[in-house]
Amino acid sequence: MSEVIIEVKNLSKSFGSLEVLHNISTTFQRGEVVSIIGPSGGGKSTFLRCLNLLETPTSGSIFFEGTNLCGKGVDINLHRQKIGMVFQQFNLFNNMNVMKNLTAGPVKIRKMSEAEAQERALALLEKVGLADRSDAFPYQLSGGQKQRIAIVRSFLMEPDVMLFDEPTSALDPEMIGEVLGVMKNLAETGMTMIVVTHEMRFAREVSSRTIFLDQGIIAEDKPSRELFDHPENERLISFLKKVL
Repeated sequence: MSEVIIEVKNLSKSFGSLEVLHNISTTFQRGEVVSIIGPSGGGKSTFLRCLNLLETPTSGSIFFEGTNLCGKGVDINLHRQKIGMVFQQFNLFNNMNVMKNLTAGPVKIRKMSEAEAQERALALLEKVGLADRSDAFPYQLSGGQKQRIAIVRSFLMEPDVMLFDEPTSALDPEMIGEVLGVMKNLAETGMTMIVVTHEMRFAREVSSRTIFLDQGIIAEDKPSRELFDHPENERLISFLKKVL
C-alpha cells in the first residue's frame, strides 16, 4: 500500500504583485521518483523550495510525514533534517576537503561518530567513483565531481526524501551523464526523489511520474511514459517539441 510522504494543499506563492504559484495541490508517495518539468519562469524551482520552506508559501499547506510545515510553532529545522536538497550550484565548503564536507553534517547534526561518518562516506564515495578524492578540496574537482559529492553529502544525512533543483544545469555536457547516473542508482535504492530537471530522458526513463508545471499551475501530472508518449495539454505538446 502506498504511503503519502508529502501532501501539498492549495499552495500559492507571490513575490509582491507577481503570483508565481497558484493554488497547487498534489501528493508525493514514499519511494516515488517524480520529475518536474516546464518552461523557464513557470515556477518549478519556487515550488521545490516551498516544499522545505526555503521559500515561505503565501497561502496553503505542506504536510510532510503528517506535519503541516506551515503551521505555527513547527520546528522547520528539525523536519529539514529529513529533507535532503541538492542545488544547481554545489555549495561545498571551499576550506574543507571532501571528507570534511561529507562528515561535518552527520557528526554535528545527526550526532554520528566521526569514525562511522567517515566509513559511510568512503563507502558512498566508492559507489560514485570518487574514493580516491576524499582528501581533495573543491577547487581540485570538476563540476561533475562536485555535484556527485553534493549528492553524497545530502544522502549521508539519511533523509526520507531528496529534492533536486536542476542538478545538472551548471555542468558541461560531458559531465551531465555521470551525475544522472548517480541519481539513477539512488532512485533504484528506493529513495523518494523530487527532481526539477531539463533532462527529458531522465524524466521519462527514471521517474515514475512527471509533473508539467507551467504558468504557476500543474498543467499535467501523469506516469512519465504516458505523459511523454501521449501528451494532452497543448502547452505541454509545444514544450516537448522544443526540448525533444
